[in-house]
Amino acid sequence: MALQIWVGLPLLLAVAAEGAETSAPNRPLDPIVSEVVEMLNAEVSDGLIVQWLESTDRKPADVGSRGLIALTEAGASEQLIETLLALVGERREGEIAAGHQPAKEPRTVEDADARIPIAGSPPATQGGVKATIRLGAKQAWVDEDEPDSPRDQRWDVYLYLDSEFVAWTRPDLKGKPVEAHLAIRPGHRELRVVLQRYEELRKGWSYESLSIPTLVAFEAQFGDPIEIEVDLKRIWGLWRERKQGGPLSYVIRQGVNVLAESTGTGGNPDHWQPICEDVEANFDASDGVPKAFRNSMSRCIRWETLWTGAGKSTSRADILEQLAEYDFEPPVR
Repeated sequence: MALQIWVGLPLLLAVAAEGAETSAPNRPLDPIVSEVVEMLNAEVSDGLIVQWLESTDRKPADVGSRGLIALTEAGASEQLIETLLALVGERREGEIAAGHQPAKEPRTVEDADARIPIAGSPPATQGGVKATIRLGAKQAWVDEDEPDSPRDQRWDVYLYLDSEFVAWTRPDLKGKPVEAHLAIRPGHRELRVVLQRYEELRKGWSYESLSIPTLVAFEAQFGDPIEIEVDLKRIWGLWRERKQGGPLSYVIRQGVNVLAESTGTGGNPDHWQPICEDVEANFDASDGVPKAFRNSMSRCIRWETLWTGAGKSTSRADILEQLAEYDFEPPVR
C-alpha cells in the first residue's frame, strides 16, 4: 500500500481507546470514516481507498468504537483499519506540533479586488476526484442576418455540472479554452452546455438562453484525475455545416479510460430551446405572458427537466441570482 504503517500497536490501541471513550452512543461517525464505509459498501477495494486517502491527504480526527464497528461490518480489512488509526495518530501529532491553527496570510490589494468563484457545492464537496475542465467556443452566432455586424450580440457559453455552474467563456477568445479546476463526486455525473446572453436595460436585465439538447453523462470513479474538454465550433447564422451531429464536441477521460466522447453533436441550433425560467425573468408572470414572449414560452424547456440523474437540481432562479451578483460575468476558475 502507498501509505506505510509506522505507528506502533500500543499507540494504535491508545488512539482507538481514546476514540471509544469520547464517542457517545449517538455521536456521528467521523466524516472520513463515513466516506470509507460508503466506499466499502460500494465494493471499492482497500487499495483504492488507501490511494484516495493518500492523494487527498485525508486524516480522520477519530475512529472510535462506532467507527470500528461500522468499518468491520462494511468488510474493512485489518490492514485498512490500522491505516485509518495510523492516520488519526499522524493528525494528532501534527496538531500537537502546530499548537494552534496557522494565521492566514494578509490579503493583498489584488486579493481584495478578486471576485469569488460561484461554482456550487455539489462539484466541490470533500472527498471528490480532482478534475480539470477546459471549455472553448468559436464565435457562436445564432442570428442569421449580418452575423459580422457589431450590433449583433454575442452568446456566451456556460457549462453546468449536475445543474451547478462550473465554467463560462466568451467566443471572442477565438476558441482558446478557459480552464477550471474542481473536485467531482464519484458516481453518475451530468454536463450540459447552455448559450446565454444578458443585456442591462433601463427597466432591468433582458434574459435569453438556449439549451443545447445534448446531455453528457459519465460515471466518475475514485482514482485518477478527470479531464473534461468541451468545445463549441463556429455557428454562423443558422447551422449550415454539412457535418452530421452538430457543433458541440467533448471528451471526458479518467486516466487511460475515455468516459464519454463525441466529435459532433447538439443538432441544429435553430431547434435549441430557451429555458422557461429565463424567459419568465423578463416579465411579471402574474400579469400573464406578453405577446413578445409567447413564442418562446410555447417551445421553452424547464430547467429541472434537463437533469435526469443528478438528484434534485439547483433552481434556475438561484442560478440567475448568483450570476446577477457578478453582472452575468462570473470569474473563470
